[in-house]
Amino acid sequence: MLHRFLSALLLLLLAGCSTSKPTVASWYHTPPHNTSAILYGVGEGVDLASAKAMALSQIAHAISTTLESRYDKRDQSIRFNANEQTLQEVEHRITTKSPTLHFNTVYIDKEQWVEGRLYVLVHIERERLYAEEQQRLEERLDAYRRRFEHAASRSSLEQFVQLQRFHDDANALNAHIALLHAIDAHRDTSQYRRFIQTYEDRYEAHKSALRLQIVADARSRGFQEIIYQNLVKHGITIDKRGADGTIVVTSKYNKEKLLGYYIEQCYLHVNCRDGDAATVASRDYIFVGKSRIDFSQSHHDCVQQFALKVTNEGIFKSLGL
Repeated sequence: MLHRFLSALLLLLLAGCSTSKPTVASWYHTPPHNTSAILYGVGEGVDLASAKAMALSQIAHAISTTLESRYDKRDQSIRFNANEQTLQEVEHRITTKSPTLHFNTVYIDKEQWVEGRLYVLVHIERERLYAEEQQRLEERLDAYRRRFEHAASRSSLEQFVQLQRFHDDANALNAHIALLHAIDAHRDTSQYRRFIQTYEDRYEAHKSALRLQIVADARSRGFQEIIYQNLVKHGITIDKRGADGTIVVTSKYNKEKLLGYYIEQCYLHVNCRDGDAATVASRDYIFVGKSRIDFSQSHHDCVQQFALKVTNEGIFKSLGL
C-alpha cells in the first residue's frame, strides 16, 4: 500500500516537473533593429492599449532623446605683482531633450498573451512620422507668421509683444526641429532654423530700440522698482518720454492688526499701454503681507512676493505681455 502511494506521488511530481511555464517569445527580448524606414518598439500590459502605449513610449524615447554638447569658453584677466595673466575656463555642458511625439499610424506586428499579460511588437514608418511632425511644426510657424503680419501695422509695443511670445517659444520650436532631424537626419530643415533666427534677430533689434516709461503712485514705487530692474536687466531702455509705451502701476490696500500681526492686503494692477495710450496688456495681483513690527514691513513683504513672482514667471509674463 505504501509502495503504491509513493509511486503515485512520484508520478505526480514527475508530471509537475514536465509541465513548463509559458515563456515570452524571443522577438520581445530581441526586437528587430530600427532601419532607415522603420522604427520598432515592444511593450506589455493588461490589454492592447497599455501594451501599445509602452511600445510607443519606447520608440519615442529612442528617437527623441538627443544629446546636445556645447563648449563655453570664458577668458578672465588678472594682475598679480604687475604681471597680467589670462585664465581660460572651459565648461562642457550636456543637456537631454525629449520633445513630445504624436503617433497617428501604428502597425502591430506580433502579439502574445502570457499569464494574463499581452506582449506586442509594433512598428511605425519614419516617413509618415516625419510628415506628421513636419506638418505640426509648419502649422506653428504659420500661426506666428500670421500674427507678425497682423501686428506689422500696429504699435511698436504690440509688435514687441508678438516677438516676445515667439522668443519664449523659440527653444521649443528648435527642439521640434531637432526632433525632425532625429527622425530623419537626411532631410533638410535649414529653412525652419533660418525662420526662427530671422525673428530672433528682429526680437533683439526691437528690444534694444524700445523706449518705455513706468508710472506709479507713491505707494506703488516698490513694485515699480522691481519692474524697472527686471526690464533693464533684459536690455530694455526706460526713459521719461516713453515713446513706445507706458507701464502704469497702481495699488490699493486694506490694513488690519490681528493677534499681534500687522496685516496688509495689497491689490496690485499693472497696465501696459502703447504710445497712443491704448492698453496692450494688463495683470492683476493680490498679495497679503504680515509683520510683527509695523505696516511698512508688511508692505515690504508684499513687494518681495511680487519680486518672487517676477523671478519665477519672468518679467514679460508678469506684466501680462
